[in-house]
Amino acid sequence: AFNNPFGDKVITGSFDKTCKVWDSETGKLLHTLRGHSTEIVCLSFNQQGDVIATGSMDNTAKLWDAHTGEELHTLLGHTAEIVSLSFSQAGDKLITGSF
Repeated sequence: AFNNPFGDKVITGSFDKTCKVWDSETGKLLHTLRGHSTEIVCLSFNQQGDVIATGSMDNTAKLWDAHTGEELHTLLGHTAEIVSLSFSQAGDKLITGSF
């Protein structure tokens, strides 16, 4: 996912349980976000580009600081895998989907 409208970063999620933050111009790895116990299947930047959300097969979503890579929050409550997520237009709310 790109951090639109800025486009200077790309995030990728993986079966290795990490999210990686890349510089989209140079391809340089900026951060590796570790904290999920199983694979990451969905991810997004908020509209401001400063928060990253990740959703995992471990039934949690996590919020991360896009600039430092620091974990901000772990969101609990689902009893099954989180397979989709999306920030509100204002970037202050996150909706998650599970099955």
